[in-house]
Amino acid sequence: MRSRGSCFMLIASIVILSVIHDGRCQDFGYDGEKGPSHWGEQYNSCTGKHQSPININSLDVKKVNLPPLIFDGFDVPPQQTNLTNNGHTVAVTMKSDHIPTISGGPLNGTYQYSQLHFHWGDNDTFGSEDMIDNHIFPMELHVVFFKQDYRNAKTALEHSDGLTVLAFFYEVSERANPRYEEFVTLLGNITSAHKSTTFTNPPSLKDLIAHDTLHYYTYDGSLTTPPCSEVVTWIDFKEPILLSHSQIEAFRALDDEEGHPLTHNFRPIQPLGDRVVLYNTDEIVKDVDLGQPEEPPSEVEQNAIDEPKKERTSGRKNGKDSGAMASMGVSWLVLATAAMAMVFSSYGRD
Repeated sequence: MRSRGSCFMLIASIVILSVIHDGRCQDFGYDGEKGPSHWGEQYNSCTGKHQSPININSLDVKKVNLPPLIFDGFDVPPQQTNLTNNGHTVAVTMKSDHIPTISGGPLNGTYQYSQLHFHWGDNDTFGSEDMIDNHIFPMELHVVFFKQDYRNAKTALEHSDGLTVLAFFYEVSERANPRYEEFVTLLGNITSAHKSTTFTNPPSLKDLIAHDTLHYYTYDGSLTTPPCSEVVTWIDFKEPILLSHSQIEAFRALDDEEGHPLTHNFRPIQPLGDRVVLYNTDEIVKDVDLGQPEEPPSEVEQNAIDEPKKERTSGRKNGKDSGAMASMGVSWLVLATAAMAMVFSSYGRD
């Protein structure tokens, strides 16, 4: 039986915090009886209506001009960065005098860095959790923050706006990404579950994420692992991070808790339901509807809108009717003249 401390560290290193009952850790997996289809049996939130991940349809989003995201401390290398294989993913924790924070954009408040981790598949055709237009990426990075107002991650999980996750997708490139060289090398030190290692030259958060942080999708969702708490503001950046095939393959060389290859640590897509996905863009967007129904115009406003239309319609109708009547008059005159001519012609012959 695991201790409370070991149980907490097992899942906290993935998402921040899990639920501990009677000194036992309610473990989870991605296949079989511990797989996603069974999570709801132990965690009620996993059957909620606002779960993550989702498939984002870019043709069915609301374009918006949100305030700029403010990245504070992202360019400051930490004093120490630890890399851990916790049996479910690779988790990265940092010790720094200047803890990174993020604010602005869709966020109501300032959020403090907690940790980051990854999701991947056993080949380059799948591995990400969120999808864009049914496109699956080979790997996805989640940078987890909790709202500073709540002081810590445990308290943040009790509030609907407790967490935000910055999600970055990876694409395969022919060239290796130099910013990830030491990262990939260190993976060789943690192939077994519950192994940790430390960076010699700790990277800043800015070194690990995409350059374009202006264009992104955002929606309200949940943690993608138990307890599946619906407390997350998701920010999915459009620009992918490029890694070579061999760099992504290094993640697949890790083992899970049971000594099996860790090659399938992503949750299936969940229903969007009644949620609205926003897309932040630098294009000027006017009169953005954020999903609220429009109020119908008042009777006076409606009359003002309809009156010119009625006048224009009435004019067109009267014009058409007058033209038709004139045309019919000419036709009858021609027919009458022809008939009279035939009568007089016949009278002359008799």
